[in-house]
This record gives sequence, structure tokens and C-alpha cells, in this order.
Amino acid sequence: MSDQDDLLAGGGPKLPSLKFEKIGDVHTGIVTDVKKLEDRDPAGTKKTWPNGDPRFVYVLTMTTEKDGEANLWARGAMITAIREAAKTIGVTELVGNKVSIKYTADGEKKSAAFNAPKLFAAKVEKVGTDDRW
Repeated sequence: MSDQDDLLAGGGPKLPSLKFEKIGDVHTGIVTDVKKLEDRDPAGTKKTWPNGDPRFVYVLTMTTEKDGEANLWARGAMITAIREAAKTIGVTELVGNKVSIKYTADGEKKSAAFNAPKLFAAKVEKVGTDDRW
């Protein structure tokens, strides 16, 4: 069974999801795993782009000081912020490194049926490890 099948079938540990409820909320932790999954709506229907391609969500499992082990579900503007932060310091892998995400503002509300999109800033820090000891 693949990681995605295991997750969607209900297998694996049930970790809390990190939430961004108000502007200024920040979550920081060491990334222990990253999974790319097909995104779904609350009813379980796969989300797609207008051309029919699947939408994806990245699930970062992190160890945080405040919450212990938790999942960060990254979509849209959050993915862009993480990519830019990693590129800035030359990181090509998130696992083992420290990631901080801050909810910075609300974007432009484009439809009365949806909330304004949340905007994020990210910081990625290399965590020094020495496997020789």
C-alpha cells in the first residue's frame, strides 16, 4: 500500500493539524516527513484545476516545541512561500531542517462564496547534524 493509500484509508498516526486562525499566527518546527497528496474537498471529492489536472497538497510532518508532532497542510500561497524561503538559503530538502510559517495577511477576496485567501511568509533554516558521532 502506498503512503497516499495508507493516509486516505485511515492508516498511520493521527496527528493534529497546525492551524492559522488569525493574522500573525506562526508555527515553527523541524520537518520529519513530507508527503504530496491529491487534494480533496471536505466531502472527499478530488480537487482539480479547470483543465482537469489534479490539485495537490503537501503535508509536512513537523516536531514543534508547542504542539509536539503535528501536520502542516501546505497549499497555494503557503507552498510558494516555502519554496522561496528554501531557495533563498539553497536548501533542496526540507526533512531535517527547521521551517517557520507565518500568516501575514488576507489576499483579495474574489468571490462572495469563498473567504479571502490567506497569505504567508516562510523561513527555512538549516539544522546542523553530524552523523560521525
